Amino acid sequence: MDTSGRCSATITPRGVRGRHPRFGAGTTMVVVVSVLVALVAAPTAGAAGSSAVLTKSGPSGEGPYPWAYPASGDVKVGTGKTVSGAACSAGTPQFSSPYAPPCVPKFTGNNGGKTYNGVTRSTITLSQREFPNAADTEEIEAQAKAAGAAIPQVISQVQQVFVNYFNKVYNLYGRKVVIKPYVTQASFTSEELGQGQAQACADAVAITDQMHAFGDAGLTNGTSYGGTGPFSQCAAQDHLVEFNGDPYFDEASFEKLNPYVWSTSQDCTRISSAEAEVLSTMLGGKKAIFAGESSLRSRTRKFAAFVPNVPQYLNCTKNFINLAEDKYHLAKSALSPSFYYDLDIATFQQSAQQAIVQFKAAGVTTIICSSDPFSLGLLTKAAAAQNYHPEWFMTGSALTDLDQSAQGLYDQAEIKGHMFGLSESAASTSTTGPSSLAGKLYERLTGHQIPKGTDGNYAGLVEIFDGLQAAGPDLTPANLARGLHALPTLGAPSYQYGQWTWNTGPVGKAGAGDHTSSDDARFVYWDGNKTSPLNGVKGTFVAVFGGKRFTLGKWPKTLPPLFGSS
Repeated sequence: MDTSGRCSATITPRGVRGRHPRFGAGTTMVVVVSVLVALVAAPTAGAAGSSAVLTKSGPSGEGPYPWAYPASGDVKVGTGKTVSGAACSAGTPQFSSPYAPPCVPKFTGNNGGKTYNGVTRSTITLSQREFPNAADTEEIEAQAKAAGAAIPQVISQVQQVFVNYFNKVYNLYGRKVVIKPYVTQASFTSEELGQGQAQACADAVAITDQMHAFGDAGLTNGTSYGGTGPFSQCAAQDHLVEFNGDPYFDEASFEKLNPYVWSTSQDCTRISSAEAEVLSTMLGGKKAIFAGESSLRSRTRKFAAFVPNVPQYLNCTKNFINLAEDKYHLAKSALSPSFYYDLDIATFQQSAQQAIVQFKAAGVTTIICSSDPFSLGLLTKAAAAQNYHPEWFMTGSALTDLDQSAQGLYDQAEIKGHMFGLSESAASTSTTGPSSLAGKLYERLTGHQIPKGTDGNYAGLVEIFDGLQAAGPDLTPANLARGLHALPTLGAPSYQYGQWTWNTGPVGKAGAGDHTSSDDARFVYWDGNKTSPLNGVKGTFVAVFGGKRFTLGKWPKTLPPLFGSS
């Protein structure tokens, strides 16, 4: 590693091709993908020149796991006292959360000081990229508010409460995390469409060279929207870590940018693989009995997807089709062409209307909802306006599976008795509100109930702090990757944010390594008559199979009773 923290052996330095590299629509960034196995098997020596291999038993009797800290001295999981003074024993998390890593004792000694850009002896600086007000972002905020989301200022306030607490309970080896806002002049809409690369790269340069940040937090609060595809690519080019980047991109995209880009959201390779398994085995070749009109209920199911027009998502659509036809032998006639819509909120309504015209004309019985909740809401309303009432199959992407999304955005008559499928999250009360993990922690820390419509980016922050602790005192992107891949499975027993593991690949292969944490889902249906325990409003997603979650290759073969049927 050079003195600036830019590992030229891992990714081509930006200086080779100019300070603000631009990438065209079909251009591939020159990268050399790090070997994940080597990162785990050969950990970097720590600041004091020693490495302690930790093989204590994992939580819930998982057995030994190879967690190697590049720390000075004999550091062992489950021993001593944590940095907050809590007793640390086998199976105990770093703080009271199913998503916290196994506890480690308080670090003493030399942490190495400036181990990387944005890292000092006492701080780890992260940016939070915020977009200026514009017509599109104002519309996004209005739609989010209509769906029950809190305003940006409230989200940021709750987030800071958690940052302050995590700085006290995680072992950051004498350092604390500081998140600084960076106001960009970029267009969020342009970046969602895969454009605006030059401005995204200019931001990455400024965050790296002027703010001197280790990474970008990639959190969402109504003015910041997480790491877009263009910015994630630029961040990796500048050797800047991007937490929660490349939203729902395929795993191949993350591998090209290793070890810089990570996310809590499932990669679409995994999502589309689960779709193929469930649709082909549970629904394929059978009548569309949950459609809203008799002419469709009498037909054998014909599927079509509503998908954002982003290259990475198109790759995952191809993955779904290939698996459905070649692995699960779904008839080609069961798949109708997908509709690809632009991620521009100004065109959502027009796209929804065009998609419904296409699906209705093709005789589609079952729409695969691989979209954001705002455009999906418009799609259901467009279907109702055109007297078209198909089945709506959920993929659980982009919070489409939350009660508040369906209540506030979807046409209720259109989805009542007709919407079902996969859900990445747990019940809405588990992710927002006073009984959620975030809600309980916020009340314990402040004495007040958590504001409605936010979890203060709890999951995203936990991912960040988990990775920083797992990296050890010699904090570099390579050690961050090694640490995350070595963490045990997290989230048991309720899996409010899904089962987390960075060890199982997106096709279900253990030990393959991964860059997105969540890897399972449950099966749900929309009950329009039942009151949501989240907010007392009619309509809630109901889990079947007893709420059990499934990973790839483990899904049942038979569709369970839905909508109160026996």
